[in-house]
Amino acid sequence: MLHFLYTSIPEIVLLLLMWSIGVLMFGPLIFFVEKGNNSFHSAFSGMWFCIVTIGTVGYGETVPKTEYGKILAAFYTIVNLTIMTIPISIIITKFNKSMKKTS
Repeated sequence: MLHFLYTSIPEIVLLLLMWSIGVLMFGPLIFFVEKGNNSFHSAFSGMWFCIVTIGTVGYGETVPKTEYGKILAAFYTIVNLTIMTIPISIIITKFNKSMKKTS
């Protein structure tokens, strides 16, 4: 049953790689856009914001305050959701095929 995880390793690696690229790209970018507003104290806090945004958890205390920061955060969310659906849909398809074989 867990064979689909073994066959999905390339997609999982791709998912983690795309996630990491997004965090490394947008984290410092949102820090520089929001610089001077005391919402992001470092590029790492921008990366933390991106990680929490990806997980759709929402930290709540650290949010963009400028218009450009809000636009960037919305753009990041849309780009992230769009890009992440590709590997996830492949993994789900492999899981469904695996479940059909076992039943």
